[in-house]
Amino acid sequence: MTIVARVSRFRVRAIGTDDREALAGFYAGLSPESRHARFHGAAAVVAPSVAAYFCGPDHDHREGLVAESVDAGGRTEIIGHVCVEPIEPVASGVAEMAIAVADSWQQRGVGRTLLAAAKDRARANGFETLSASMLCGNAAILGLVRSTGCPIAYAPVADGTVDVLIRIGDALPSAA
Repeated sequence: MTIVARVSRFRVRAIGTDDREALAGFYAGLSPESRHARFHGAAAVVAPSVAAYFCGPDHDHREGLVAESVDAGGRTEIIGHVCVEPIEPVASGVAEMAIAVADSWQQRGVGRTLLAAAKDRARANGFETLSASMLCGNAAILGLVRSTGCPIAYAPVADGTVDVLIRIGDALPSAA
């Protein structure tokens, strides 16, 4: 297992095929509001096939990272997930990013650490821009994106969502 970042209460690492059940459990444990914020109302639950896709080993075309808490006994629990997937054509240098954090871990640095790791991983794979579609009322994720220190462009609001482009190509690597 390659650990991407470690923070005293949790660590971030690349997702693996062994994470399918834990990832499905993570999404099942999100509040309806958090699932709505992540999937924009399109998924009441995450089907096993979707969890399998998220955990797939296709690191050439998409990347997934998880944050996991580690208790004193060494037991782990997924508390956050970020997907980074190229937007076709891959030569565009743009990858779509989506992030979710367990309700009890929100506002505790998990999202910021996942986003920093995703930026670094995307940049290392030649991407210059991350794209994200967010609900306009999701102040936490909008604040998280603004906190990156990267240039940001907002598309016009449509149906309560806003698409954001985060220019990561010129940014310095994150220190997370």
